[in-house]
Amino acid sequence: MNHVPGPRTIQTTESRNSISGGIVHGPAVQANTITGLTFTTAIPEPPPPRQLPPPPVWWVDRDPDLTLLQRRALGPDAAPGTRLIALHGLPGSGTTALATRFLHELHHLHPGGQLYVDMRGGETDGPIPARRALGYLLRSVRPGPPPVDAQERASWWRSVTAARAPMCLLLDNAADAVDVRACLPAGSGHLVLVTSRSPLVELGADGACFHQVGPLPPDAARRYLAVRAGEERLRGEPRAAGQLVDLAAGLPAALSLTAAQLTLHPQRTLSGLVQELTGGSQRHVPSRPAHHRPGATMTTHLDAAYAGLAPDTAWAYDDLSRLPVHDFDATLVAAVCKASPEDATRHLTALAATSLLENLGSHELRGTVYRFASPEFRELVLELTRERETDGDDLLGRALGWALAAAAAADAQATDSHYRTLNINPGDLPHHPHHPVRHADPEAAIEWLTAQSENLLALVRAAYHNDLHNYVWRLVYSMWPWWRAAGRSDEWIEVHALTLVSLGHDHSAGELEERHLLNTYGLGLRLADDPIALRTFTRVREMASLAGDALAEGQALYELGATHLQRGDAVEAAPFLQRARTIRAEHGYTRGVALADILLGQTALRMPPADTAQALRWFRDARTALEGVDAHDAARALAWQGRTQIQTGDLQGGESALRTAAQEFLDCHAPRKAAQALEWLGNAAEDGGRPAEAQALYSQALSLYLTVNGADADRVRDRLAHLA
Repeated sequence: MNHVPGPRTIQTTESRNSISGGIVHGPAVQANTITGLTFTTAIPEPPPPRQLPPPPVWWVDRDPDLTLLQRRALGPDAAPGTRLIALHGLPGSGTTALATRFLHELHHLHPGGQLYVDMRGGETDGPIPARRALGYLLRSVRPGPPPVDAQERASWWRSVTAARAPMCLLLDNAADAVDVRACLPAGSGHLVLVTSRSPLVELGADGACFHQVGPLPPDAARRYLAVRAGEERLRGEPRAAGQLVDLAAGLPAALSLTAAQLTLHPQRTLSGLVQELTGGSQRHVPSRPAHHRPGATMTTHLDAAYAGLAPDTAWAYDDLSRLPVHDFDATLVAAVCKASPEDATRHLTALAATSLLENLGSHELRGTVYRFASPEFRELVLELTRERETDGDDLLGRALGWALAAAAAADAQATDSHYRTLNINPGDLPHHPHHPVRHADPEAAIEWLTAQSENLLALVRAAYHNDLHNYVWRLVYSMWPWWRAAGRSDEWIEVHALTLVSLGHDHSAGELEERHLLNTYGLGLRLADDPIALRTFTRVREMASLAGDALAEGQALYELGATHLQRGDAVEAAPFLQRARTIRAEHGYTRGVALADILLGQTALRMPPADTAQALRWFRDARTALEGVDAHDAARALAWQGRTQIQTGDLQGGESALRTAAQEFLDCHAPRKAAQALEWLGNAAEDGGRPAEAQALYSQALSLYLTVNGADADRVRDRLAHLA
């Protein structure tokens, strides 16, 4: 859920205050008379991103590594532009922990922010392509949809970072030097750390310094166990303590598992744990790799950790390792493991206590969230349990049933008219959860979809690749409130393309479902300004016409008109919008008529010559029809009405309408539209020779634009610079 910063009440100029003399700082002034005043406006900036994972709680030694990294990053021999350090190490060696700790210590040197992208080199759905990673990065520093083309994204990223204050970037779990290279920022003073399993030697051409993360020395490993399990306990069994250190081979992940076992079982002897690690485990797997092979140490320690788990918790861990999701909460675990929420919470708590899962903290709607302590753990668990007979599709199906039930409930709560169009019923498919997620209100529904968006997208992709097509299109359709709120055009287009293929494999889906999802696909294309949008909406119109569905044909005509209008072609847009309006009026679709009126009014303003009188009639009719029915679009009609009134010379009426519209947009959580209304008010003040008031209004608009769209923010920033 995005909380809109800034004032909840729009500043007006109708008071009778006077200000004279002195200096005023800030984004808003309320006065009719301003004399002898020096006005300065503090242009708001979004807070710098702080995305790094928290530093490890338990930490010993690594001082030589930290010293060397500091010399390479900050010493006189460091590269003058972006400094690049590539860390690599065996699974469990703690490369991410070291990189995170190091960057947190340098936070004061990076006022531009600390960015983090998990490249997912070790994940089942990874590695992520550079195009997607660049999307994450661009949205972190410049709100709004990034370009669709991967090369254009890389160019935009370099442009955005060229003049940015120094920042640091952690590209975690990378697998390909080409993807890393695309994410390198331009400018000076930035620091990029890359972690990988093996050295990405191609980065040497980019000036990378390579650093291998080796095992902890024996004395540091012993100190770690002493901190976690108690020094007296280690002194009581010095020989066994030394054996535990040797068995961990200096790997922090193995030491963490050992320490967790000792902490959970205060009565357990160190020698008893040694026996388990050297062959006493009840969960021994014959295909376990030999001890001289990479991963053998971690496999042994994971096997021992399994032995300490309750059988149902161990099976739950096995199940979680087979899921494509990136983190877990109790509702998902309950559905996948066919358990009660209480048992699911017990499993997660026990797995975190043994260091098999990492506790990511509590979320307001999801509860406590967990993930695998490292990507390697998931792989090793799969290796340990590969001989267990299980139906992977059944596990994935239960996860999809959980996701679909929650997403459909969110769609019904947040966008009921969309939900009722196809009336997705999760109970029609197998694996409906016994304890489905409930949403308190529309805002909570959208926030849940936002918090789970990466998991939902991963499940959609997994369903597609596992031929569970009946879930693919239903889940994508039900995520509509998130698609609309997030505006993530890259995932929107990618996933809807998969959906259209899946529809052809699901005999329960028909022409109606295809038409609606094709229409939503077109909306994503239009969001990305992709010319294919016109062809897509044309296809939707043809399908609706063949089906004899006049209202659907009217919707397609409306979208064709909107697309032409977005592309700046009012002449082409007008007949589509007129026909859409006629069809909607004939079928009594009053709201649809009003929406067409808003676009027809914009078309009238852009036609050669502009017809402002007709535009005003369209906007006023739309406002009357939508008021009390659709708060967002009623405000949209009023904003356009106010702008047009100002163009016709009705300054007082137009500004009053814009102020009301801006407040209504804030009330319905539409910050970009509120900012647009404030910007138009600023235009009017600037054109009317009221520069101080224009500065105040532009600053309010900028503070809102900075939360949602960088291009809009840049435009308003230019106006402020011009006025200054």
